Amino acid sequence: MKKTKGGEGRVLRSPSKTTPTGVSPVFSRTARFRRETTDRLLALFSLYGYREIILPSFEYLDAISPGIDPSLLPRLYLMQDRGSGQVLVLRPDATAQIARLSTQSFRDRMLPLRFSYSTSVFRDENRTASLMREIHQTGLELLGDPSFHADMEVLELCLRGARVFPLDSPLLVLSHAGLQEAYLRSPALSRELQASLRKAFHARDQATVAGLFSEAGDTERAALASEIAGRVLALSEALVILESMARTIPGLSGHDGGISDFSALLRALSKTREASDIRVDFALSPPGPYYTGMFFRMFARESSTHMASGGRYDRLGEAFGHDLPAVGFAYQITPIEEAVRRRDGDFQEASLVLVVHREGESADFEPAIGALRSGKVPVLSSHSPKGALPFSPEEALREHAEIRAVLWRDREEKDHFTLLSRDRPVRRSKDVGELVAHLLDTHPGSSR
Repeated sequence: MKKTKGGEGRVLRSPSKTTPTGVSPVFSRTARFRRETTDRLLALFSLYGYREIILPSFEYLDAISPGIDPSLLPRLYLMQDRGSGQVLVLRPDATAQIARLSTQSFRDRMLPLRFSYSTSVFRDENRTASLMREIHQTGLELLGDPSFHADMEVLELCLRGARVFPLDSPLLVLSHAGLQEAYLRSPALSRELQASLRKAFHARDQATVAGLFSEAGDTERAALASEIAGRVLALSEALVILESMARTIPGLSGHDGGISDFSALLRALSKTREASDIRVDFALSPPGPYYTGMFFRMFARESSTHMASGGRYDRLGEAFGHDLPAVGFAYQITPIEEAVRRRDGDFQEASLVLVVHREGESADFEPAIGALRSGKVPVLSSHSPKGALPFSPEEALREHAEIRAVLWRDREEKDHFTLLSRDRPVRRSKDVGELVAHLLDTHPGSSR
């Protein structure tokens, strides 16, 4: 990197011309798509009583770290608070922040609490393939309700929100953290074999799971390996397997095992309109270590990457000194935007009207521009100081996908105005108001 002298022996580096790896600006069409979809999601959540919360960008490390996945700790962005000298962390996780705020600031409020948010989280992902260091999320948290009815509400909202983007054929894949822990708990296996068992289970290696349980003398769990390790099941199939597990392995039926709670949830879901959009994968890996009950990921036809994730995390509040059951989820906005862009191309139809005027013509177009903008039609006013247009109207439409139409005064017949629109015949008139009326009548977002 080139260095220059900055006086008094100082050496200044030339400013970097690149954006840091793992972050990127969001330009017009994607920015508009994000804003509009986020607004619609938050409006949907508000119909269920969720209040929007804007989270602080920084937290004290010692305050938030009890609720952070230990594997995230080396990937946090840390700095020292100039005032207190304490260590600050750039927001790494929205769920942990909301859990901390709820358990410490809302103890005397009436439960349950419902919060929604749209924010970015920051993690140093340089050691991963994704290289995403700023991850935009929109989600919600429901705190203080331990029932499966709260789980139902969260799952319903995740599927309903998927229509906002919209995602093609969204599919929720469910599992249960407590049930996994109870099934994989085998005291007869050493710590090393326990780790191997867990790895094989989440890798859907049925043979290894069955072999390790057989080695431990646990024939009941070994027999179940082919049923639950590596199969994606319909709700009815999963209920049959849960009934079999309850009969053959009595220890899984207790509160920690979660069979009864998970069965109640699946039975209730099977009676909903969304039942065909839900599957069960007993070996699905939890999104984080703090999940205790049901958890899920949402997939869509556009991508193999999950578009949302969440679940129940009843013990996270204990990390902040208050037992507060909770369930929630978040959409991963950036992967969704990329998937929709690959599928549909531009996020919006051409909507901009380009008005080009030469020297001395501004006053002739001001009423037209004002009428269009009053009618919610976006207008780009371009002044050409020279006699000729700086580009042809055809070129403007060809090179700029966001431009819907071009309006200008005819150079040869100066008493005429010309309107060139996409996929429509050229219109000419002595009355610019006539052309404006046509634009207002044909513009999809016009308030006329």
